[in-house]
Amino acid sequence: MTKVKLFLLLTLITVFTSGCSHALRITNKDNFFTPPPIPARESIKIGIMSGNSANKDDSRYVLAIIQSLQNQSGGMIEKVIYPFNPAVHQGQADMLLDISIAPKYSGKTSNFFVNWPGFLIWAPAIWGYGYQADINTTINIQNLKTTNAKQITVPTTFEFREAEIDRTWTELGWLEVSLIPFFGGFAFTQYDPDVTDDFITKVSPTYGPFVTSKILEAIPEVNGNKKPESQ
Repeated sequence: MTKVKLFLLLTLITVFTSGCSHALRITNKDNFFTPPPIPARESIKIGIMSGNSANKDDSRYVLAIIQSLQNQSGGMIEKVIYPFNPAVHQGQADMLLDISIAPKYSGKTSNFFVNWPGFLIWAPAIWGYGYQADINTTINIQNLKTTNAKQITVPTTFEFREAEIDRTWTELGWLEVSLIPFFGGFAFTQYDPDVTDDFITKVSPTYGPFVTSKILEAIPEVNGNKKPESQ
């Protein structure tokens, strides 16, 4: 009988934990709406360099910008060369972008209350834990045919929520008078690095076009024009 009870308990725990998660959701994505770019009369070729290329996570932000420059530039960008090497690609680009990305991730203190006493109403699975990503993007834009250059900084702050099983298992607080979710709540005010991969995937379609829009605004100035001309 003891083995049967143990089996039933383990089954209950498995069922409970398998459904106790919350998919990642960016809660302030609308703050970064990007309107379509103004069509350009002339197109240029750009080379892109980045010191973040060697970092697995940070390089994905760079790729999000590159993809957006290729697909959503309103015809201003004819070709993107990445990674650009001045010695190898000499004469193949009109402009050089040197992209530097500095992301900082943090958790919210409200995660404590999501975990305790929130476990009583399955709060982690319903709302998820709150996190914040501050991504500071700096782009040095250089016209390779003149001496014109400009540096722009694009600060972005994304708020998002997610709950993974490595944290929501502490909802089983009724097994030991809520001690696990109480102490787990203190730990969970910190950022969970396990959500970074999923976050970058979800934020890239918003982040890439937003940064691209700032680059497209600056390029005409570096190119010697006041603004892109509409057709």
